[in-house]
Amino acid sequence: MSRIYVLDDSPVVLAMTVEGLRSAGYEAKGAPDLAALDTLLREGEPECILLDVRMPEMFGDDVLEFLRTEKRVSSRLLLFSDLPDEELEARAKKAGADGTVPKSRGMDAIVAAVAQQVKQPPVMRQPRPKSEPRAPNPMAAKLIGRRILVVDDSEMTAKLIEGELQQKGYEVSVAENVDKATRIILRRQTRPDLILLDVNMPGVNGEQFCRFLKGNSLFAGIKVVLCSAANIEELKRICKEAGADGFVPKDAFMSTWVLKQIEPKHP
Repeated sequence: MSRIYVLDDSPVVLAMTVEGLRSAGYEAKGAPDLAALDTLLREGEPECILLDVRMPEMFGDDVLEFLRTEKRVSSRLLLFSDLPDEELEARAKKAGADGTVPKSRGMDAIVAAVAQQVKQPPVMRQPRPKSEPRAPNPMAAKLIGRRILVVDDSEMTAKLIEGELQQKGYEVSVAENVDKATRIILRRQTRPDLILLDVNMPGVNGEQFCRFLKGNSLFAGIKVVLCSAANIEELKRICKEAGADGFVPKDAFMSTWVLKQIEPKHP
């Protein structure tokens, strides 16, 4: 079994990438920083290491040079980023990387990029049984508490929803990406009762983030309502496969829809 290490300071991207590689049959382990990567390297060199380009300690290109010259690592080293393809390829060529892995194309593309570098082909994923999961009712996501997190890369959309909900007395947090959302969720003091999650976002999209949340025992109880401009049938499919509690079509009058989703009914 090919061993793969992933270096990334985003806990969401790290967890999803490691889990995705494991699902494909690889022995994958994650490191959120250089110290953790160094600990993993003491266990043995992997066949391949994915290096996030935008690390807070040093850029992935510099980490690559450090691993090659100082650590004498013989693993195949790949730059891991959501940078535009041309820029990522140029940085990889300059740093002498063995290849690139694009974050923005999703888990299948990540697995495919790794498969090109290692001897072991990925394992074909088994289709989900038709009987599960059961399709959620878009009106089923009733808010139990008063704390809501809006995750949307559109500042205008997020502010519109935030203002409407605050007028209704809800405590609202806003995050423009899943990294910021994760920091809010991790803190018990700011953990929401419900998340309004945009589907189409750069990097980690709403469907992927919802899968991560629902697959984590710490966060699985948080209600998740997906927001999208996709047609209703596509929304139903995404909602069902991601395990979301409901959805909000963006082509409807969003703020009204949201309030109907979460406003408790009084007898």
